[in-house]
Amino acid sequence: MKIRLPYIQVEEAIAAMIGQMQPGDQLPSEPTLAKQLGVSRATLREVLRTFAERGTLVRRQGIGTFVASRIPILETGLEMLESLDRMAKQLNLITEVTHLETVERKATLAEVAGLALPDNDVVGVLAVNRVITVEGQPVADLQDIVPLTYLRQADLDQIGMMRMKDITSFNGSVLDVLLQCGGLILSTSRTEIAAEEADMRCASRLNVKRGAALLKLVAQLYNYDEKVVDYSTSYFVPGYFRFHVMRKVINK
Repeated sequence: MKIRLPYIQVEEAIAAMIGQMQPGDQLPSEPTLAKQLGVSRATLREVLRTFAERGTLVRRQGIGTFVASRIPILETGLEMLESLDRMAKQLNLITEVTHLETVERKATLAEVAGLALPDNDVVGVLAVNRVITVEGQPVADLQDIVPLTYLRQADLDQIGMMRMKDITSFNGSVLDVLLQCGGLILSTSRTEIAAEEADMRCASRLNVKRGAALLKLVAQLYNYDEKVVDYSTSYFVPGYFRFHVMRKVINK
């Protein structure tokens, strides 16, 4: 007959298991793990939840529980807007741009709507698609749509990064590029947040399973003329990011 382990011992057993695994490794299923440890699934879930809150484990609904990357969690307030590159530098982490695709083309109908333009407008845009890695681990899949009146391909080739005119030195942040553009004063960003399952393309680019839960941010960046200068869609891998928001209490 198995002796049921108290909560602390279950924590210690899970911690020991994690210590012998590599980032990205999947833990046994809950029924299997509960049976191995001789505990109820309710107790096990509570322990796993604690490890997930610490950023040690990543739990993906319908898929399983995985050992998180050793990369520190990038945390920021949603009331502040700053690039992943700047966030990573604050933690002395190295970022890299992969899967970089930039093209000047006509905006799609959905992009025209995202840019808050009249439906009948035919506008040229610069589309910038890329994946950002931190310490070699893909953490975000980003797309920015910027009207050519604000940013062109040639501008990317000339921003201070360009000693050797090498596009690969682009740090991945369209925001940082726009902030360096003369005459453009940025104001606010309106962002919608949702959870979405990774499709085949996103799963491949972010090295996650198809159907894995991702954090999706759709944002409109405004200048002081209240015009949208950047319409972006970003997918973040849970476990690497923690967003928070400060809200004011309304006292009646």
